[in-house]
Amino acid sequence: MDRSSFSSGEPIYITLINLGNTPVNIGSWYVVDLNGRVVYSIEPPQIIIGPSSSFVIVWFQFDSDGKPVGRGRYRIVWRPVVDGNTLECFSAVFEIS
Repeated sequence: MDRSSFSSGEPIYITLINLGNTPVNIGSWYVVDLNGRVVYSIEPPQIIIGPSSSFVIVWFQFDSDGKPVGRGRYRIVWRPVVDGNTLECFSAVFEIS
């Protein structure tokens, strides 16, 4: 993400960048609140990101039930797969106001 604060209802652009030397399967990703509760989750299709490449997802601030999320502080959790191993990556905390 390019910012740490977003207005309520504003689309949030989330970029996964492969800085490694090996292709990465995008895996699943989640939006979690600061208590670790999953607010939104998605298992995208089998997309491979090559080295020095990136993939962008737009989150429209809806939860997994299609309801707008409330104001608060959140993180993105990615679970990419590299060489058959699932990794876990966290974004910085961001705020929706």
